[in-house]
Amino acid sequence: MQTFNASPDESLYYVSLIMRENVSNSLVMIQPALLSYDLESENAKPVLLDIDSMKNNVILLLDTFFYVCIWKGDTIDKWEQAGYQDDPSFENFKGLLEAPTEDAKYIMQERFPMPRFFITKPNDTNERKIKVKVNPSSL
Repeated sequence: MQTFNASPDESLYYVSLIMRENVSNSLVMIQPALLSYDLESENAKPVLLDIDSMKNNVILLLDTFFYVCIWKGDTIDKWEQAGYQDDPSFENFKGLLEAPTEDAKYIMQERFPMPRFFITKPNDTNERKIKVKVNPSSL
């Protein structure tokens, strides 16, 4: 657990949470889970916590126990802004946009305290929260 730049009270809070939670939740606190959604596969697949996983044509769901983040790649974000999800001929794209949100809802309903939830995209202010968790291998 990272306690750098945290007050002693905040550090103690994190330690008490890890002691109280079950094994799977404690493991998510130690190493966050990163799932990738793309148009080629129907189901989410786990990917490495690496900057190379942040591709333009994928949606990532990051679960750190304390917050749940959906990151949409640049191409996905542009398609969404263009309104492709509203076109009946792009039903698979609409399903791609809904899948991580449904998974995030399922994750959050099981947690106490409820994690913070946000959706971000490249060059957004909340993108830093996902970039701080991934390995900067190719920077």
